[in-house]
Amino acid sequence: PASNIAHETPPITRRADKTSKTMMALMLMVAFSAGIVHTLGFTLSPLNNVLLRRPTEPIRRRCYLPSQRAHKFTSTKIYNLYDDWSQDLLSSSQSEYSYDDLILPLDEESIDLCLEEVMDSDYGKTMFGRHDMAADVGITGSIEFVSLEGPEVVLSLIGKFWHRRETVLGKAAMYLNARIPELTSVTVSSPEDLSDFEDVVDDFTGEVLYVEDKRAPDFNGDRETMEYQGLDPDVRGPFVFSNTGGMIRPA
Repeated sequence: PASNIAHETPPITRRADKTSKTMMALMLMVAFSAGIVHTLGFTLSPLNNVLLRRPTEPIRRRCYLPSQRAHKFTSTKIYNLYDDWSQDLLSSSQSEYSYDDLILPLDEESIDLCLEEVMDSDYGKTMFGRHDMAADVGITGSIEFVSLEGPEVVLSLIGKFWHRRETVLGKAAMYLNARIPELTSVTVSSPEDLSDFEDVVDDFTGEVLYVEDKRAPDFNGDRETMEYQGLDPDVRGPFVFSNTGGMIRPA
């Protein structure tokens, strides 16, 4: 009948609709696959439809000026020039530094940098109270920059040290002279800074009431034992370490 013919969909139109739906399904599958590929870190090569892994970000290496090399960070260790210098490792395969990194100009910034390197070194952890290991046994000492007058630098020793105060100043002075060759003198602001004992005097009579020990406590008796044996306690220091770097004592 004529009415049926009017409402019947032509075969060509039906085929076009089916083809359109098929294409749409394929496009959705491709888009979904592309999303997964992108998430997994791959990209589709436009030449041969081969999956290629996207290149990772290039490794960025930071360049340091000598005055900026107080610390260089790696995944396992903070490198300190003082430790390598004190063990004569500079310019060797065991050091991150060379002798070219050692020399600094004569100015206040260089002096502050050197003192920080001394105090934050592995050796400094046994000497200065800023570190927990030393602070836990009563060590509170610190060394500070006071002034720079021409080629002469003045420092100050503050707090209590397990080591002799002369030893503390000597370690800092040797390192300052090595890094800043223009320096001619490293001294302290007061002679009392180098004294391990201090007389407490009566203000009225001038009589010595008692002698105050300015040193940190001999927490395990090792310092007194070594002095009795005629040994220099400062050579070993307050702690004993194993070959692997672990601390054996104090008990």
